[in-house]
Amino acid sequence: MRTFPRFTRPSFKPVAQRLRRLRRHLSAPRVAVIVEWLIFGAVLLFALTGGRAAFLDAWGRRADLMVLALALALLAALHTIVKRYLLPRIERYFSLVSQDERRILLDLGQDARRATNVDHLLHLIVSQIGEALQAADASLFVRDEATGDYVRRASSSQATKQFAGNGPGGADGAPGELLPESLLTLARDAFVIRRLRSLALPLEIGLRDFETWDRFLASTSAAQCAARQSEREALQQIGARLLLPIRSKDQLVGVMSLGRRRTRHDYDATDKELLLSVGSQLALVIENNRLTERMVADEKLRRELALAAEVQRRLLPAQAPECAAIELAGFCQPARGVGGDYYDFFQLDRRQVGIAIADVAGKGIAAALQMSTVQATLRGLLSGDLAHHQVNNSPAARDSLAQMVETLNRLIRSATGGANYVTFFYAQFDECTRRLTYVNAGHNPPILFSPGASDEYKELSCGGMFVGMFELGAYEQEVVPMLSGDVMIAFTDGLSEALNVNGEEFGEARIQAALAATAQLSASEISAAIVQRAQVWCAGAPQHDDLTFIVLKVK
Repeated sequence: MRTFPRFTRPSFKPVAQRLRRLRRHLSAPRVAVIVEWLIFGAVLLFALTGGRAAFLDAWGRRADLMVLALALALLAALHTIVKRYLLPRIERYFSLVSQDERRILLDLGQDARRATNVDHLLHLIVSQIGEALQAADASLFVRDEATGDYVRRASSSQATKQFAGNGPGGADGAPGELLPESLLTLARDAFVIRRLRSLALPLEIGLRDFETWDRFLASTSAAQCAARQSEREALQQIGARLLLPIRSKDQLVGVMSLGRRRTRHDYDATDKELLLSVGSQLALVIENNRLTERMVADEKLRRELALAAEVQRRLLPAQAPECAAIELAGFCQPARGVGGDYYDFFQLDRRQVGIAIADVAGKGIAAALQMSTVQATLRGLLSGDLAHHQVNNSPAARDSLAQMVETLNRLIRSATGGANYVTFFYAQFDECTRRLTYVNAGHNPPILFSPGASDEYKELSCGGMFVGMFELGAYEQEVVPMLSGDVMIAFTDGLSEALNVNGEEFGEARIQAALAATAQLSASEISAAIVQRAQVWCAGAPQHDDLTFIVLKVK
C-alpha cells in the first residue's frame, strides 16, 4: 500500500507574536523618522535616474553631490518641522489611551481568563498597561502581610524574562516556567509610601525630586540616610515617574510604578483616569489572591491539625488492660482537635496496674507538644530501674511513687525551661492487697465512691504542687484500701467546668451523682453514662476545654 507523506498546516502564531512585539516598540516619532527616510530615498531616486541624471550632468561633474547635499538639507528642514509642529499634534490626536481605553480594559479581562496563576495574571496586567501607555517600565509592588513592606511582584520590562518559552504563553500558548526576578522592596515607612497612604490620585516623580532627595540625604542621620538611599535606588532602578496607589477599603495594598514614556509627552489626566480604573481592578485581584492564600493556608493547617489529632489519638491507650481485680475505662475529647490532656494505663509486674492523668496548662498544638513530653518522660521512668523498685514491698521503696513524681518534675522542668506547668495524678493498684497508692501533683482531686448504706465519697488530694515549673518540689503519697464495688473517677477540669448555655458549670456534685446512679454498671458503661450526661448538659454550648477522665472499678 502506498503511503503518502503527512502534510501539516503551517502555523502563523510565531509570526503574529513577533509582529505584536514589533508593534509594541513602534511609536509616532519612530514612524515619522521611517516616513522621512522613505521620502528622502524617493526624492534621490527620482532626481538621479533617467533623463534627469543627464540633465544634472550638463551642470557639471559635481552636480549630483550638490543635489545630494540639497536633499539632505531639505530632509533636515522637514525633520525639524515635523518634530516641532506636526508630531505633537499627531501624538495628541492619535493618543492610544484616549481612543483605546475600553479595548485595554477588555484585554485585561481576557488576560484574567487565560492566566493560570496570580503571578502570571499580574505580569499580563503590567505588560498590558506598559504597552498601552508606552511606558518604559511598569512595575507592581504588593504589600507583604508578614513584614508590611511592598515587594515587586511583576514588571513589564522583565515580562519576557519571567516566563521561559516564546513569550508569556510559551510556544504552544501554555504558561512557561517562572524565572527568578530581582527582588525590589519599598519599606512600609518609606517616604513615597507615607505620601501614597494619604493620596487618592497618582503621585508624579520628576528628576527635581531626586535632586531634592540628594540634598536632604546630606543632612540626615546615618540610619535614615541608608533607608532613604535604598528607597531612592529602588525608584531609580525602575525609572519611576508615576506612582499609583492601589487601595482596598482604607488600606494601601499595592503600588504601581510607571517609568518614563517612550513618547515625548508626560502622563496627562486621561492616563491617570485609566490608571485609577485599573487600580480598582488590581485591588480586587490582590484581595482575592490574599483570600485564596488564606484559604490554602487554612486548608493546610486543617490537614496538619487532623494529622496531629490522629498522632495524638494513637499516643493514648487503644484499650484498657485486662485485669482480674479491676475494670478500667478512659475517655478523651480535645476541644480543638488536639489538646493538652493526657491519660494512660500501665501493666506492671507482680499484678500492679498503673494509671495516669495529666492536664497541661493551655490548649492547642503547644499544649499537645508538652503533653507528649510528659508521656514520654513518664513511660521512660516506669520502664527504668525506678519501676523495678516501686513494685516491691521493701521499706526503702515506701515513698517510690513520690520520688518518681519528683524526678518527673525535674525532667519536665529541664525540658521546657519552666515555661509552663502540668497538673498530674498517678496511682498504682495492687491486685493482691487491693490497695491504691497515689500521688496528686496539683490535679483535680479524683473521687473515690464506696456504694453502700451511706454512699461515701473520698477526694484523693494527697501529693504536692503541679510539675514542670519549679525545679525543687516535695511530694507525698497515700495508700487507700479499696473494696469490691468501689468506683474511682480521675478527671480534668474540662469535665467539672463544662459549661451549659447559661454559663453554669457541670460541677463535682453532678459527677458524684453520676457515680451513685451508675455504680452497679461496668467501668465502660459508667464512662459512657458520664459522657452522655456531660453532652446533655453542654448541649448548644461550645466546648471550651479538653474533656478527659478515667474510671476504675473494683470487681
